[in-house]
Amino acid sequence: MPFRPPPAAAPPPPPALPPERVGLRAGILWTFGGQLTYAAAQWGMVALLARLGRTADVGAYSLGLALTAPLFLLLGLQLRSVQATDARTERPFAQYFSLRALGMGLGLALTVGLALLYPQARAVLGWLGVAKALEGLSDVAYGLMQQRERLDWVARSTLLRGLLGLGLLGTAFALSGSVALGAAGVALANLLVLVLYDLPHTRRLAPGRWWTPHIPGALLRIALPLGLVMGLVSLGSTLPRLFVERTLGTGALGLYSALAYLNVAGSVIVVALGTAVTARLSQRYAAGDRRGFVALTLGMTGAAAVVGGGLVLLAMVGGGPLLRLLYGPEYAAQSAPFVWLMVSGALGYLASCAGFAVTAARKFGEQLPLFVVVTGVLALACWTLVPAHGLVGAALASLLAAGVQLLGSWGIVAWALGTPVPDTSPLGTPAPGAPPPTPAPSQGES
Repeated sequence: MPFRPPPAAAPPPPPALPPERVGLRAGILWTFGGQLTYAAAQWGMVALLARLGRTADVGAYSLGLALTAPLFLLLGLQLRSVQATDARTERPFAQYFSLRALGMGLGLALTVGLALLYPQARAVLGWLGVAKALEGLSDVAYGLMQQRERLDWVARSTLLRGLLGLGLLGTAFALSGSVALGAAGVALANLLVLVLYDLPHTRRLAPGRWWTPHIPGALLRIALPLGLVMGLVSLGSTLPRLFVERTLGTGALGLYSALAYLNVAGSVIVVALGTAVTARLSQRYAAGDRRGFVALTLGMTGAAAVVGGGLVLLAMVGGGPLLRLLYGPEYAAQSAPFVWLMVSGALGYLASCAGFAVTAARKFGEQLPLFVVVTGVLALACWTLVPAHGLVGAALASLLAAGVQLLGSWGIVAWALGTPVPDTSPLGTPAPGAPPPTPAPSQGES
């Protein structure tokens, strides 16, 4: 009888999801509700500072966010996306949590250096750095919850952080008139939600120890390019603000930031849709269901187009009265940059949808060259347009960068659809006989 080799071992099945998980529709609704509340609270902070204080107060708070957000996103390594798309649970939660904790500690140390470079916002920078570090720990817990399709837990936590942060910032600023104490209120809100809600719920999904000194280099190689990408993405919203502050002053930065925050209204829907479908997109891509992958992506993109178009129309028809109602007469005079910011935001929504698809396909390294180009285009456009056209120039620079991002992201999606999905073992190395994977080192709150 001829010898027949034993059949190859089948790849390990994906982990069983907890029986109490919420479905896709419920996940979208929960995420939308949580993101809507959080975004409204973030906008409420800016509106409150604008109503109770001066444009310089809004500018100081916005400068603190502009400096801390890219730093902590870079050092956070976008581990939430790596977790959520880890359909085979190749790595335990302790590795993600430990790596994130180290990154947040480094972020706090670097924030001290930023505070020395910007003495006019030193205290605000310090407290916002603490707030971002605590938010980063919550975010790595969200990654586990999202992977297990408990988006209702993520939404409740996000809702609590937004409302509590708004309440504490508003109370502190109203009583003291200090933007720094308002930022301290935001940090306190993040601490309370992390300790009282996020960590206990995460314990239900990941019992055992969360700290490990053994963080594999493979995880860092996978996550680092995506962290660089997210740092560049955040820098995309920061660069126009920095150019405005340097060229036109802190008061102009306050005006620009207040106008730009209204783009958050549309991004809430886009982020909710993208967050809810990321796990499903990654599962369909991993299963080779290209048609289902494309259908989900196009559905999300169509919804984003409707939202963006509606906001542009609103800005064109009633931008001035809306700004007067929300912020006051000083802001109502800025209807022209407001319209261009809404156009830029609408194009950015479409680019974000393609970005969610790219991340779901785990094409992390491929995004890095794209965002290097996007950031270069944005910096050159800001350098050219802001001195010549003021706030309108900053909005036009963002529009150009969003167009480059949209085209590049869809190019990566098209390439990913023609790429076979590599089979991997639980340790992240190719299974015997499997084709080599795309190299991880060479790699989407309003």
